[in-house]
Amino acid sequence: MLRRRIDRVLALSAVTVVLGAGVATAHPDHGGGGREDFPGEGVADGLYKQHDGDEGHLPAVARNVTLVGKAKVTNPSGAGNTGRVADVTAFGDYAYLTAFRAPTCERTGVHVMDISDPAHPVEVTSAFIPTSAGSYAGEGIQVEHVETPFFHGDLLIHQNETCPGATPGADSGGISLWDVSDPRHPKAVKLHTGDFTNAAGGLDVAPNQTHSMRMWTNVFDKKVYVALVDDEEGTDVDILDITDPYHPVLVNDELDLGEVFGVDQAAPANLTSVFSHDMMITKIGRRYVMNMNYWDGGYVLLDVTDPRPGKVSLIAESDYAALDEERLARGQQVSPEGNAHQSELSPNRKFMIGTDEDFSPYRVTAKIDSGPYAGAEYLATSARDTKPVDENTTISGPTTFVGQACDAAAIPAGTGTALVERGTCAFQVKLDNIVAKGYTAGIVFQNERSDCLGGVTMAAAGPIPYVFTNRYAGLRLLGVPGVTEAGACTTPTPTSGGEATTIKATFDGWGYVRLFGTDIPKSGAGSIKQIGTYAVPESQDPKYARGFGDLSVHEVAMDPDNNSLAYISYYAAGFRVVQYGKNGIQEVGAFIDEDGNNFWGVEVWKDETGEQYVLASDRDFGLYVFHYDG
Repeated sequence: MLRRRIDRVLALSAVTVVLGAGVATAHPDHGGGGREDFPGEGVADGLYKQHDGDEGHLPAVARNVTLVGKAKVTNPSGAGNTGRVADVTAFGDYAYLTAFRAPTCERTGVHVMDISDPAHPVEVTSAFIPTSAGSYAGEGIQVEHVETPFFHGDLLIHQNETCPGATPGADSGGISLWDVSDPRHPKAVKLHTGDFTNAAGGLDVAPNQTHSMRMWTNVFDKKVYVALVDDEEGTDVDILDITDPYHPVLVNDELDLGEVFGVDQAAPANLTSVFSHDMMITKIGRRYVMNMNYWDGGYVLLDVTDPRPGKVSLIAESDYAALDEERLARGQQVSPEGNAHQSELSPNRKFMIGTDEDFSPYRVTAKIDSGPYAGAEYLATSARDTKPVDENTTISGPTTFVGQACDAAAIPAGTGTALVERGTCAFQVKLDNIVAKGYTAGIVFQNERSDCLGGVTMAAAGPIPYVFTNRYAGLRLLGVPGVTEAGACTTPTPTSGGEATTIKATFDGWGYVRLFGTDIPKSGAGSIKQIGTYAVPESQDPKYARGFGDLSVHEVAMDPDNNSLAYISYYAAGFRVVQYGKNGIQEVGAFIDEDGNNFWGVEVWKDETGEQYVLASDRDFGLYVFHYDG
């Protein structure tokens, strides 16, 4: 359990990521990149710049897709919209778009959009739903009509994560519930509820940060539930009873799918980042089926008809192949990234499409080459604006420990890689000093602290590769005898040392789509069997590894009236439409705007006449409304 939770923390802090032998790369916007030890230390918030400014994009396209309408959101902070928008959902004549933590983590929450005229959506700025100060909303927003003895109306739920640099308090974490029966006048029902339990068996003042959630009404027991993705207990799936949304009750905090059902995968060896990420719940006959996306643990189907501990059962799970299918088709033999991010079942429940999100088009290996830990692999994270480790740039050879590198006069002149300890001065100062002394690369390791196994993204700019790693890796690079992961946080730093290391990269493509055939019987176990994969061609071409935005897939929405059609948000690769079936999956429609797109969420919506549209949230703009014409 400890190893998996460490992987979760490290993956969520990674942005431009350098990984040990193919460890999967998580969504770049999930974590806050850690906190500064002191003001001005220089911890970046962990955001890619996506396609703003000098970043390019793929050519515009509108194939079998009509752009019906679009509307820009308003950022009340005045900081602009780059990275402002996250997910989207719709209910009635209104769409709801979560306001993320970029470009500044202020005035975050939920934008309310009137879409009664799909060709001319309009933001209802007076209805903006704010998060608490220091929090932001992101993935998995949802609105459902709820009828219980305690609540009658339309209930909106969004999750809460903590802004970079903010200290979690009583008004942070968990999920927040709002009454949007009158969408123009939202009313708070319950803010910041969720899992308050801690490892000692007590209760914290605030619930754990929540990355995503999904609610459903069980027609058999007449209760309303919501499942949570717990950022702080990454392998657990928390389930709340919100039948009385004013007084939610935690009914299951023991659903670790690795421990309970063994969904972990031993091989390939790189599939170690195992945690819950997203889910959907579907009534199938007399079963409520949850399709859980468990990152390197794959895609999982659970029976949650009775969500209490010991009552949830495993229907089926998927495993990744030994070799990545999209790379194998192009002549490259490399293990898959994993990264089961989001999925949906087809209307007839015979198929499932899953999206493997991967923001690093390079497979980077970081390994110690000499000393007592020769052969050990570790994870490191590139600074925000330094030379990246890529197909043209490798860190290789001996390292030289230069302490905290805060006093240039005390640093010996050298070449190769400087090994630096965090602390005392800003990351930029450390970088400037080692560059001035002749070093051609830098590795900063975590200082002695209780959370020493976590990482940060350094806000620093310079001409050399400059990466951050945790304390356990740093002490092994120093050759400290007998150091263990459990004891690294309290092991003192020696005065000298430095083993050789190699950090190198090869192109292995961005994240893509998987099609599964599913068998979900009336009771008992079923199956998930992969049928095929789909990737935007440019996402597997090294010519598009940089300068065109992030070409990873993000989410899928199945057409509710068609058992062979689905809609996909593909970040800077735009909006895609795919046709699927027992013979595979292929693209049948695409849209990228003239100035490029950066789509996060995708949702099917019908107006009051039954006309069907597809909504997509552009991270740097707002809402797009599409109609598929194929």
